[in-house]
Amino acid sequence: MISSQSRRTARNVILKLKQNNWWRSIASGITIDSSLEPKQGSSLLGRASGRHQGHPDKARAGGPSNFRSRAQLDKRQGNGEGVQKKRLLKPYDLSIQLKSLCREGDLDGAIERLKSTPRDAQNIAVWNTMISECLSAERYQLSYDLFVDMKRRGFSPNSITFSTMLSGISLIKDWPKYSKQLQNAHSLYESYLKHLESVKFHEADNSKELSLQPLVLYIQILGDAGEYHKIFDVYFAMDQEGPLAPDRFVFTAMFKAISARQKRSVTDGETSTRNDAASDAKHVWMQMEKVMQRNPDFFLDPGLIATAIRALTRGSPNDQSFAFTIIHDQLGLSKPGEDVPKRLSNNLNAWTLDATLQLCNAMQKHRLTVHFTRQVMEKINWDKVWMRYLIDSNHIHKLLRAYAGLAALGSLNESSEALGALEWSVQNDIIYHLPKLTPTAQSYHLALMTCCRSADWPTAVRVYELMTGVEASQFESGGSRSPTVKKRSKGKNLPTDVETISFLLRTALAANNVTYIQHAMWLADFARVDALLNDEHTTAFYRSKLASTLMEATKRLQEAGGLTQEQEKTWSSYRSLARQVLKSTRGSPTPGVEEERLGNIRTLVDMDNYVAFEMASRSTKSRT
Repeated sequence: MISSQSRRTARNVILKLKQNNWWRSIASGITIDSSLEPKQGSSLLGRASGRHQGHPDKARAGGPSNFRSRAQLDKRQGNGEGVQKKRLLKPYDLSIQLKSLCREGDLDGAIERLKSTPRDAQNIAVWNTMISECLSAERYQLSYDLFVDMKRRGFSPNSITFSTMLSGISLIKDWPKYSKQLQNAHSLYESYLKHLESVKFHEADNSKELSLQPLVLYIQILGDAGEYHKIFDVYFAMDQEGPLAPDRFVFTAMFKAISARQKRSVTDGETSTRNDAASDAKHVWMQMEKVMQRNPDFFLDPGLIATAIRALTRGSPNDQSFAFTIIHDQLGLSKPGEDVPKRLSNNLNAWTLDATLQLCNAMQKHRLTVHFTRQVMEKINWDKVWMRYLIDSNHIHKLLRAYAGLAALGSLNESSEALGALEWSVQNDIIYHLPKLTPTAQSYHLALMTCCRSADWPTAVRVYELMTGVEASQFESGGSRSPTVKKRSKGKNLPTDVETISFLLRTALAANNVTYIQHAMWLADFARVDALLNDEHTTAFYRSKLASTLMEATKRLQEAGGLTQEQEKTWSSYRSLARQVLKSTRGSPTPGVEEERLGNIRTLVDMDNYVAFEMASRSTKSRT
């Protein structure tokens, strides 16, 4: 009876409490779960009250499993008061959303998304991201409009903003079509100067914001746009000491701008402008030396030295001689008769060596090209991995060009030296696995040109074998058997092209030997000279040269006699085809490498005397 009475009492208590919504008056926010059955509820309530007699605090702590928090219960019953707030949008998440929209091609949608989000979700990094996406899409004016809108909304640009803007604009190549963007670049430069003044006044220790990167990019833009006078305005407006003093990146950008000016002057035929640009390069180098004296932390790097040498290469002989001074002092390369350093300079790498060889060939001092290249070859320690990359196919190409120039002057034995350079490259490529050292088709053509100018047929045959893998020396007087081809690794056997056969025939004719001419015609027949003549995708000049030499070779062989009937028939068809090619290629331009000829020795000596006189005159003026 007591048990049934207790159950009825518990049931009445529960019903009464539910009707009165008692949990709203309890400060602790703990209530009985109304989903329980009355029987279970009375039993659990009885057990809980029994346990809490010894521990009265547990009733408020929650303890039993049938007690739930107020928030959980309200959430189950649909009461809005217990629903948790949504997570706020963070700038990082917004940036990801913007990038995703841009990847889908919805650039305008991304901008609208940025402008419609709460200000708390935006920061300067988000705006920089959106500006960068616009620049990647070549929407230059839109990126500048965003830059202005960002400032209008109260976000101050930082150094990354200016670097992003100027970096994107610097990718423009055709500046006459983007005059508005050039004005924007000028405005960004002025804004950045104001930003630097503000940082120096308010945050003098903020080295991150005291960056020269935007100035470097602005100098690059000025050089590409042809506004060279403003480059020096930017330079002289810079601090000469401190974190904003010119560094190696600033000077590298200035040298590159000067080189760009020289290239334009060469295209337009303005010799005086080219010489002025080279004098500017010399002036910049002297300014850099002054900065180095004031700033002990300033150091030269190979990239800076290479751009300086290239800027001086197209100048007057006096400027070019100054470049040789840089080569001696900074790279450790010595001319014949000078003291040879014990080891190579740390500034000597593939870039600086390439600029040095380019200077030598531009001055027509091909002996110096050979001397400097051999000097580096002899000092390479192949056990040091980094030294294996000092010389690549570009340097070998310039060396072979020097040999071709010397051969044009009448120098002897240059063809065998050219062959030795090719064999050196192939050998070290095989041993040390250096793909960049593998000779290119153009390198082989230069070696064949050297053989042609030297009238050295045996060496030309060896070069051809090295190039194609064809066993060209298997020639017999009758010419009845075709040559075999060596099996070499992929990419090592280069195909026989128009230039190659043209040089072989020209070399055989220059040697004035009937056997050599027969040998050359045998190789031409093996290479299917008729297909080469019909290939209109090749250079017209070399098709014309091949046609003319082919006609001359067949004429010489006919005059010598001894041709078989089959050979007479085949070569007569070649001769008729060559006539057609000559008509179609008449007036074709001559490649620069074919036009390149050294002046006579007297001209080179006069140039050296002029340089010596200029240096002596300047030295006399400085003393007086």
